Amino acid sequence: MPPSTSARAAADPAVPTRFQMTALRTRAAALLLIVAGAFAAPAALATEPSDAQVDRLIETMDMPRMLGNLLAQMDAMNLQMGERFMGEGTTPEQRERIRQTIARQQAGTRNAMSWEKIGPIYRNVYRKLFTAEEIDAMIAFYGSPAGRSILQKMPKAMELAMEDMQPIMETLIADLQKELEKQALDSDEGSTVQIIEPPPR
Repeated sequence: MPPSTSARAAADPAVPTRFQMTALRTRAAALLLIVAGAFAAPAALATEPSDAQVDRLIETMDMPRMLGNLLAQMDAMNLQMGERFMGEGTTPEQRERIRQTIARQQAGTRNAMSWEKIGPIYRNVYRKLFTAEEIDAMIAFYGSPAGRSILQKMPKAMELAMEDMQPIMETLIADLQKELEKQALDSDEGSTVQIIEPPPR
């Protein structure tokens, strides 16, 4: 009977489990939510902002640059996580395979989260959520010296927050991974077909 995926991953540290790769994507989604929520404010029923207002806010907040910083942070975290996957007995060939896997993951993430794809989502969300007055207020604030200073510090604030959250996330991930591997092992054992020989005549 061929070994299960979890058994192969446990035997070969160069094969990241499906959950490990999902964890990387989950971190990416969490960081993106932090960026989206960092500037949220209560919305009221009032005049809907124009496309030009939203575009001006995006320019004022320099959102494409912020997204680039976010992706760079994600790349660094992915590399950190990849290094943790490698045990002392990991061979150079296995290390290279892990790095290639991470590089493919990073390329896929950057493609999926490029500004060309994420920008229209931000425009739609800001146009639906905020009023014209609120958009103008954010443009005024983030265009001010204090607002620009906050924008410049926000990537570092997110980085520090994720660093402080990392031990918690690692514990949760490790516990969940053990449970998933146990379930996979139980499933493999339960699916074993036993052939019963007929009694001798």
